[in-house]
Amino acid sequence: MEMFKNNVEKIKYVIESINDGKDPESIAKDLGYKNYKSLDMFMRREGYIKERRSGNYYPKNGHGIILEEDSSSNTSIPLKVMQIIKLFKENKLNPKQIANEMGFESPREMAIYMKSKGYIWDSQRNNYISEKKIEIEDNKEEIDVDIFRTKEIEKESQIEAIENDFLKYIDIIKYLDSRKERLIEIIESSFEGEAGKLPRYVIKGLFITKSIHMSSKLDQMVRDFSEEKNVSQKDIFEVALIDFFKKYGYHKEIQTLLNSYD
Repeated sequence: MEMFKNNVEKIKYVIESINDGKDPESIAKDLGYKNYKSLDMFMRREGYIKERRSGNYYPKNGHGIILEEDSSSNTSIPLKVMQIIKLFKENKLNPKQIANEMGFESPREMAIYMKSKGYIWDSQRNNYISEKKIEIEDNKEEIDVDIFRTKEIEKESQIEAIENDFLKYIDIIKYLDSRKERLIEIIESSFEGEAGKLPRYVIKGLFITKSIHMSSKLDQMVRDFSEEKNVSQKDIFEVALIDFFKKYGYHKEIQTLLNSYD
């Protein structure tokens, strides 16, 4: 037979043994009772009632020994609290019926008990929830807001950086835009050169003979090109000189020369 210093230890032993799945008759014998009915009478005299669904005892007025830990989930949630929450989840009984089922005189008394255990009523869930859970959810909302603000700040910084980069090149862009026609001409002439299409210029006026000294290899290259492309050496030198002047500072002069014959 188990020995206890006082009734509090005996009550605790009964509640924990039932929670561990021990047979009520065996518990009664451990405590020296003839049968389970005698044990039940003892528990009732001490202010405990047996809850039919869980098969365990709870203090009738909410004050007394309540098993603090649910062995199945390893969380410090009183069994009575879990039973109340479970009954509301099942949605079969109204608050008054649940209060009576759990040994309370009214839903208000049950609410006071739940509050003492750190649980408050949530109208959206239509059930009791932990105050700690509310605090966690509030913190999560604050964290989500902070993350959103941080992303917005990062986005604004990226936009500002892009704008600053653009401003650095705005003068160059304006300059290129002012020389747009010339750029197009250079690009198109470059493509024409790559394609092998030789530009033709009509230059009227008095023709003269001009002797120049050049490398024999360069002279041979002029001869080869003239023969291969069927272009006169005169046209080769005219095109070469006109493109040279256009490229190296005489663009306007060349344009004036060419336009004078239009």
